Amino acid sequence: MTTNLTLSKRIIGSLNARSETQQWEDLIGNLLRRLELDETERQNAEADYEQVANDIAAKLSIPRHDVEIFPQGSMRTQTTISQRYPVKFDLDVVVKLSGPKYIAPDPEAMFDAFGKALEGNEAVTGKPEAKRRCWRLPYPNKAYYFDVTPAVADRTGRAGSSLSVRDPDTRWAPSNPQEFAEWFCHHAAKRFPFQTVLRKAVVEARTTVTPLPDGQVGLDDILRRAVQLMKLHRDTLYWGVDEKKREAMPISVIIVTLAAKAYAELLATRANEFNSPIEVVLALVEAMPKFIDKDSSGWRVENPKLASENFADKWNTDGGARRAEFLRWHGRLEADLEALLHQSARVPSDEKIRSVFGGAGLEAWKASKPKANVLDGLLGSAAGHTKTNPDKPLKTGSSNTLG
Repeated sequence: MTTNLTLSKRIIGSLNARSETQQWEDLIGNLLRRLELDETERQNAEADYEQVANDIAAKLSIPRHDVEIFPQGSMRTQTTISQRYPVKFDLDVVVKLSGPKYIAPDPEAMFDAFGKALEGNEAVTGKPEAKRRCWRLPYPNKAYYFDVTPAVADRTGRAGSSLSVRDPDTRWAPSNPQEFAEWFCHHAAKRFPFQTVLRKAVVEARTTVTPLPDGQVGLDDILRRAVQLMKLHRDTLYWGVDEKKREAMPISVIIVTLAAKAYAELLATRANEFNSPIEVVLALVEAMPKFIDKDSSGWRVENPKLASENFADKWNTDGGARRAEFLRWHGRLEADLEALLHQSARVPSDEKIRSVFGGAGLEAWKASKPKANVLDGLLGSAAGHTKTNPDKPLKTGSSNTLG
């Protein structure tokens, strides 16, 4: 007999029939927590991150107050996740250069000088490696590497752009990582009616070094946890594949953008339909493809805070490879989640856990199983729970217009 039930309704119906929604939320929450940066690693990253700014100022012979460093991407939105060794955490930072030397700099000269300024400490940072817009510091003996992007005040004049970064094709490329992060965090801070209403706090730091977001991702944080789950599944699916296929795999910023848009729509149109975080996550995954646009120029996943930036621009120049890989990954994600959640949470199959979370996720589940309890769910919504995730990225100093 066929059914017209959506994927999320089929899975939730099965979970409710077995009274196992909470157990699976516990399991997934414990897995994801164990695959984040731990406190020691975060403290090490903080120290290395601050040292980068000090070294840059000294080697470029510019005042320290003209070098501003701040996290971007998953570091700033707190969606960092890793399969652990040998996969490192990818930590993205921006270094804004200002002062007389950077009023009207040449992008190539600025980029090359910045790379040279990163040299000389290879025993700690490893050898700097040039990418299209950033320099990679591999930190060979650490659990992470840094992608460090040099930037200056906007040179493009594009609406919504707050800074410019070197691009080998266009010279200067517009960017606004702070505004994008604030957009994501704005949506992540919103809650469904079944969740506890929590007090919001804003922390402002007036400094040229914006601290890394502190503390664990909160248990009430459905959107961030959903993004972590999807990124982990993607990394598992593309583990060990050839380089050509890896180049075409879905990039994180597209996953983050589509997830946030889906989350916002669910809140706006279906908020009272949900009774648990896992229901929201499944409906969010299901809704993501509808926010991929197409116009006369091709496929678009637009930066919501910088209309001229299309995160899916490469979908239109690669013969359809990246779009095909996105659809393949998304289809596998739905199928793997359904296969995983249709089994008993008491004795889940190792193979099915590995299909979603990888070998590291399986080991994390085994390690955390004895400690699991009903307070440790996937973004649990128990009344009185203290919120630890930020409502918005920590603000930079008033002179800093970047994110």
